[in-house]
Order: sequence, then C-alpha cells, then structure tokens
Amino acid sequence: MDRTDLQRLSKDELIELVMQLQRPDKTSRTSSKPPSTDKKEKRENARPGGAKPGHEPHNRRLADNPDDFRDHKPTHCELCGGSVSPDAEMELIGEYDEIDIRRSSPMSCATGASSAAAHIAVLG
Repeated sequence: MDRTDLQRLSKDELIELVMQLQRPDKTSRTSSKPPSTDKKEKRENARPGGAKPGHEPHNRRLADNPDDFRDHKPTHCELCGGSVSPDAEMELIGEYDEIDIRRSSPMSCATGASSAAAHIAVLG
C-alpha cells in the first residue's frame, strides 16, 4: 500500500488500519496463548507431511465376494440443484465396503463380570 492508496481511504478506514497496526497478532509471547497455537514459519526446503512418494498404502482391502453391489446415481446436482439425466455419463470417484456392527447381549464369565461383545458382519 503506497501513499496514494492511503489518501483514498476514508477517515474510519484509516483509524481501523492504525488500530490493526497497534495491536499485533496474539502469540504465546504477547499473550497467555499456549505455544502450540503459534503458527509455524514455513521453511523453504520443508517437505509436506503425510506419506512420501512411493510409500505403499495400508488400506483395508475390499471384500472379494461382496453380498451386494449398489451404484449411486444422483438425480440432481448437489451444488446447483439442477436435474441430472439418468443416462448422463458418470465417473467412478470411489468405492467402499459397508460394515455392519451389531451389539449382542451381555456375556458373563466365570467370575460373574459381564461385558457387551460386538459381532462384526462384513456386508461387502
């Protein structure tokens, strides 16, 4: 922002700008905020977090023989609400297994203690 930009500002905008310059951002050094909330300075050579290129993912495999296949074909656009033709060309953006976890009745052991066990059924 140069001198001509400042001259175009209204009195209220100039006052707000001066107020912002007088109160710097709160950090752990200028307030009671914990250091963990401070923004990290971005290093030039820093690599992004997450898995590195070439790392093999550890995803759960999809079921080999699923019980059921269901295609999701939307009838309207979630963004604009417009209708989608049933023969519109679609692109597969993901697939997943649905797992149904059902609670069973409490079980008792020899000591008399009871615990609720969960039975897991894979519904591919």
